[in-house]
Amino acid sequence: MRSRSKKKRTPFLIILLILLIIGGTILLLAYRQPSQLKAADSFLNAVLKGGTYKDYILPELYDHPFIDFLHQENIEQYKIIKAESLDRGRSKIWVSVDLQAGTVPFSISMARYDNKWYVEELPEVMFHAHGVPTSVTEADKDIAKWSVIIGDRTTEFTASSAADIKAGQPISFYTVNDMVASVKPLETVSLSRVKSLSGTVLEDEELGCLDIQGNFPVYIQEGDSIKFKGYFALPIGAENASLYMSEDKKGLLAIMSVPFKAYDKIRVVLRDSSYSSLLHQSIEITCQEGFQVYTIPDDIQLSFDSGQVAEFRPSEDECDVLLNGGKLASSAYRWYIRSKGQKPLYVKNITRSMSRPGAGTPYHGTLEVSVLEGNLVLVNEVGMEEYLYTVVPSEMPVKFGVEALKVQAVAARSYAVKAIQDSGYRAYGAHLDDSTASQVYNNISKQDVAVHAVDETAGIVAVYNDEIVDTRFFSTSCGYTANFHEVWSGPDNEFPSGEVPYLTANPQYQGNTPDLYKEENFRGFLDNKDLPGYDRFSPFFRWSVEMTREQLEAALSRTLPALYSQQPLFVLTKAADGSYESKEITENIGTLLNIEVVRRGEGGNIMELEITTTHGVYKVIKEYNVRRALEPVNRLGNQPIKLQCHDGTVRDNFPLLPSGFAYIDFERDQEGNIKEIIIKGGGYGHGVGMSQYGTYGLTLLGKTWQEIIQHYYPGSELKNIYTE
Repeated sequence: MRSRSKKKRTPFLIILLILLIIGGTILLLAYRQPSQLKAADSFLNAVLKGGTYKDYILPELYDHPFIDFLHQENIEQYKIIKAESLDRGRSKIWVSVDLQAGTVPFSISMARYDNKWYVEELPEVMFHAHGVPTSVTEADKDIAKWSVIIGDRTTEFTASSAADIKAGQPISFYTVNDMVASVKPLETVSLSRVKSLSGTVLEDEELGCLDIQGNFPVYIQEGDSIKFKGYFALPIGAENASLYMSEDKKGLLAIMSVPFKAYDKIRVVLRDSSYSSLLHQSIEITCQEGFQVYTIPDDIQLSFDSGQVAEFRPSEDECDVLLNGGKLASSAYRWYIRSKGQKPLYVKNITRSMSRPGAGTPYHGTLEVSVLEGNLVLVNEVGMEEYLYTVVPSEMPVKFGVEALKVQAVAARSYAVKAIQDSGYRAYGAHLDDSTASQVYNNISKQDVAVHAVDETAGIVAVYNDEIVDTRFFSTSCGYTANFHEVWSGPDNEFPSGEVPYLTANPQYQGNTPDLYKEENFRGFLDNKDLPGYDRFSPFFRWSVEMTREQLEAALSRTLPALYSQQPLFVLTKAADGSYESKEITENIGTLLNIEVVRRGEGGNIMELEITTTHGVYKVIKEYNVRRALEPVNRLGNQPIKLQCHDGTVRDNFPLLPSGFAYIDFERDQEGNIKEIIIKGGGYGHGVGMSQYGTYGLTLLGKTWQEIIQHYYPGSELKNIYTE
C-alpha cells in the first residue's frame, strides 16, 4: 500500500518541479530585462504623467521640443517595440505612439554613464506653420508619402494613411523625424478685393485690415496644381484670392484661384507738390460737381455739394473728414472720394505743371485716403488708358509726333502692367507713384496727339516669352545703348547682375563700332560729333563740362560720403593690401590726384571708376553712382559750373552727369598737379532700352512704331492685354 502511494505522488512532484523551473525562468528573465529599456520606459512614463523626467535624461535635453510636443498632444499610451544595441554603452529604443495624425514610430538613443542609462538623443520635432499638400504616393496600406509646398520649396513627408490631409488644403502640422504627427487645416477667409499689403497687414476692401505674419507666400491654383507665385506677391486689386489663417487669426498665406489679369485700372500713389514725400499731413479735395466721400467696412456715407471742400486730417490711427473746419466723421478705414458726375476731382494741396491757380490739380477716377504712420496716403485709381493720356505727354515731347508717341504709349503701358503685377507700392495701396521713380503722371494735361497715340495702341504691350517686357526707357543715347546687367545690380547686390535678353547694348546708327569697352575705342567713338546717330537731334547727344580741381573736390567731399551711406557695397575704399573694402568715408577727401575709368560696359558706359586723393583711393561702382559722384555743381559759392550741350546751349550746375557714357581728361601744372578736369560725354539717362530722342530719329527715317519697339526690345512681341 505504501509503495503505491509513493508512485502516485511522483508525477505531481515532477509537474510541480517543471512549473517552478518555468516560473523561475520567467522571473529571472523579467529581472534581467535590459536596464536601458527600464530607463526609457521610466522617462516616457514620467513625461506623460507629469513626473520628474530629468533623472533619466542628459541635461542638454531638458528643454528639448519633443518633450513639449508630448505634453501638448496629451498622449496617454505608448508602446516600446524593441531595443537595438549600437555599441558598448549605447542603445536605440524603438517606440510607437498614437497621435492625432495616426500611429507614429520613433526611436530614443540611450547611453550608459557610471552604470546608469540616460536618454542622450530624442526625435527631431518640427512645427510647420503652413504648408500646402499637393500630391500623395501610397507607400503601403498604412503609410503615405505627401509632397507639400512650403514657401518656394517642395518637401516630402510621410504620414499615416488615416491622417486628415487633402491635396490643395493648406495646413499647419508637426513632424516627428519627417513624419506628420499632428495636422490642422488652416482657417479660410475669402477676400473681396485687396487694397494694400505691408509686411504685417493685409487690407481688404470689405473686411478691412487683417494681420499677417511671416514671409507670406502667395500661390496660384491652375486646375489641380498649385504653384508658388512669390512672397507677398498678391497684386493690389486682386479679387479671386483666399487668405489662410492660423488659430490666432494671423494670415499665413494666400492662394489665387485664377491668374490676375485686371489691367484695365491702375492705382497711383500721389506725391506732394515737391515730389519729395508719399505722405501728406492733410489733404483737401473738391469738385465742380457734387461728390461722395464714403468708407466700406463701417459704411459711412457723406455727401458734398459742388465747390465744397472735404478736408482730411490724421487723428492717431484714424482719419477725420472735415467741412469748413467742422468734423463730420472719423474712420480707421480707407476713405473713397468719387465725383457724382463726369467732372474730375481736384486736390487743392497738390501743385503740378498743369494745375489751375487756386483750384489745385484735377484727377479722374476715384481718390482714396488712408492712414499710414500717422500721416495720410492719397491714391488715384483710374482707367489704364485714361492714366496714359497724361503719362505719355509728361514723358515725351508731343512735338516728336504721333508715331513716336505710340512707341511711348506702348512702353508706358507695358511698364504700368508690369507694375500692376509687381505691386511695388503695395504698402501704400498702389501699383506705382506719379514721379520719375515710376512714370510721370498728370504733370502735363491731356494733349490731342498723345490721346490719339494712346487710343491707336489701346491695350497693346510688349511681351517676351509670355512675360511683360521691362520697357526701360531714357532720354538720349550717345549712339550706343547699354546692357541691363552692366547698369543695375541684382536682387542680392551682385554686379554685374543677371542678363536680360532684350535689354542689350546695340548701335543707334547705321553701322557698328566694336569693343567700346576699350578706352581708346570709346574715346574715338565719342569724339565723332558728326556720327549719324538716331539721337543726334538731342541737345545731350554730345556734351562736355569743365571744373577746377577745387570745385570737384568740394563735390566729392559731399557725394562720396553720401553715396557710401546709401550704397555701401558700391562705394569702396582701397585697403593696404590692395583689396577694396566697404568703409565709411569722411567728408574731407583731401587733394584730388587722379580719376581713372577702371571698367566699361559693352556699350561704353562706365561701370567702375577709381578716384585717388591724398586721403585714400575710392572705387565707385555702377553708372548712376558715378554720375552722382561727379556732379557738375559748384559748391564753393562762386560762378556756376557750365555744361556745354550739343546744340550750343548751356546748363548751369546740372544736378548730375547726364550719363555714364563719358571719359575724363585733366589739365595739370608743371608739377603734375591737377588744375582742371574736363569730362566729355554723350547721351542723357541710364542708356538701357528705348531712347526717346532715338525714337524720334527713327520716325524721321520712316520707321513704324511696331518696328521701333522691335528695335529697342529685340525678340519681343505685341499683345493686347484686354483680349489675350
